[in-house]
Amino acid sequence: MNMSKNQIVMAAIGGAAAVGAAVLGYLAFDAYSDKGEAADDLESSRGSVQKILRAEIAADAASVAAINKNRDAIAGWSEAAMATAAAGDRAVAVDINDAAFKQKLVNDARELSNLPGGVDGKIVKADFPFGFQDLVVGDRMPERDKLPRLQRQWGDIGQIVRILADCGAVEVVRIDAVTPAPREQRPEKPARGKTSRPRAAAAAEKPLCTVESYAVDFRAKPAALVKAVNALAEASRFFAVDSLSFVREGDMIATALGEGDKKRDDQPATGRRRRKQRPDHQSAELADAEAQAAENAKKGVANDPAQEAPFLVRAVISTFDFGRAAPAAGAEAEADTEDKEEEE
Repeated sequence: MNMSKNQIVMAAIGGAAAVGAAVLGYLAFDAYSDKGEAADDLESSRGSVQKILRAEIAADAASVAAINKNRDAIAGWSEAAMATAAAGDRAVAVDINDAAFKQKLVNDARELSNLPGGVDGKIVKADFPFGFQDLVVGDRMPERDKLPRLQRQWGDIGQIVRILADCGAVEVVRIDAVTPAPREQRPEKPARGKTSRPRAAAAAEKPLCTVESYAVDFRAKPAALVKAVNALAEASRFFAVDSLSFVREGDMIATALGEGDKKRDDQPATGRRRRKQRPDHQSAELADAEAQAAENAKKGVANDPAQEAPFLVRAVISTFDFGRAAPAAGAEAEADTEDKEEEE
């Protein structure tokens, strides 16, 4: 069928009108969508602004300045606290060899053994090993790769023994380096919107400090025990008393009242050998002792606390080293550092 020229023109105009209407419809829909998103963004922004305005800290320049000031104060306090905690960090000699260190152990042990105490005027018995049995009184040489740790441990042991001697302890019975007890570590909480770091990265971080622990048994009167605990707390070296127990090895009042003899007499006879008949002079002495105990029980016993037996004290003491001490030039430099700490 043939179309006239007018029909062709009208058809073209109609097609163009349809295309234009479609374009206008799309533009109108897109504009409406953008308007809706803009409205949502505006409402969200309005809510955020209202929340900020209702907050305790105002969103202005003064608040920013106050926050920066507090941040600087916290940073300063943190650095000062770390400097105080690390004031007693022990310098380790980097150029000392195994033979020189062993000789230092022998010399220091001889000096420590001469500190005043209650064992024939000394703080320890003869040939006391100070926790280094094979190295101090034996022939074994220290391992080279363990020299840094051995230096810290030996310095700690020497300082603990000197503190006990200065505080009037009667005797150091035992002191040994032990494996430190595991300490609880709180996991770091990630900030809002941030994920926690992988475990491998966290494990690779350098620890805050090095911890060494020592089991110490010593004898001391009450005043000396209190003085020793206070001295450990006040030392520049970071000491922590993890555990402390003490018991008196004897009781003068109970002994004076004859309770020990009474306990022996109260024991059942089953299984015991039959005692021989005591001579007459022993029976008389026993009768006199029983009479004196009975008299003391009636009148009371005068007791001198200064004559009481000392406490047997058992403690676990830990040291914390934050690694801030500069390496020492050698064994003599380390000894000078220890002497300086003792003077402080």
